Amino acid sequence: MIQSNYIKIFGIAAYHTFFDNGKCNCLHFIPNHKTDKTLKKFGFKINAVSNGFDLYSNTKSSLSDLLNYISTTTQQNYFEFDIKCSNPNFILFTTLPINWIGAIAYSSQDPKNLNNNGKIVLNQTLENKPVSSHFGHLKIYFEDILKNQNTDNAPLFEINFTARATQWQYYFINKNALHLNNPSITEKENIQFDGPQKVTIQTGESALLFTSNKTYITLSEKPKYKFDLISSSASANQNNTKPKVIIKGLPCPDVSRVGIIENSDQNEVASPMYIYL
Repeated sequence: MIQSNYIKIFGIAAYHTFFDNGKCNCLHFIPNHKTDKTLKKFGFKINAVSNGFDLYSNTKSSLSDLLNYISTTTQQNYFEFDIKCSNPNFILFTTLPINWIGAIAYSSQDPKNLNNNGKIVLNQTLENKPVSSHFGHLKIYFEDILKNQNTDNAPLFEINFTARATQWQYYFINKNALHLNNPSITEKENIQFDGPQKVTIQTGESALLFTSNKTYITLSEKPKYKFDLISSSASANQNNTKPKVIIKGLPCPDVSRVGIIENSDQNEVASPMYIYL
């Protein structure tokens, strides 16, 4: 009987605040050609998890002996992985430069990495490349695997992303000449909408625009805020009667639709929403 002696040598996990459970399941780590050959030749096993993978070794010698032998025979002292992204809207809902084209690089040698008892948060470096076949790439150096090994746990290398915050813009197109008295959008958790402002949209139609102005609201996979369009008359305010709800539960942004706010400092981003009344 063949004795299997797999030990976990490190793990990779990706997290993103956009997703409800915090796990980023749309990034896929693929060993590049040279690393793939090494993994197969020396009997490593990749165990995929929802937001990354764990790498296992089946070695009878010590891990340091094995890695030293690999670097001597292959002239390479790291594992390298290409990162592919399966979500086409990733850059739109992630805090990354909106017009950026390139690849994200991670390295276990980056001095800006944060080490928290064997959990290493990797610093991201944006590489500007006009043509990139991958979303990013990752290098895990042998010395960092060995340096962070302890008796209980293999090192975990972590990649973190934060969700983009945008100015929310509601455009109401009143096709049915609905009578609106002092329309406004309900306030939630100190988020106030400015408006209405009369504007003409790209179709040539007139619209009433409300915006969250300087309050940028974080995008999320599942809606965290529900706003209503309400209408109230002056007499209603005096009589303390409740405003009339015209639309309960306004839509939340479609993350594939973003607009650049003109005259903003750093290409700040808006989420436009068009509602026909």
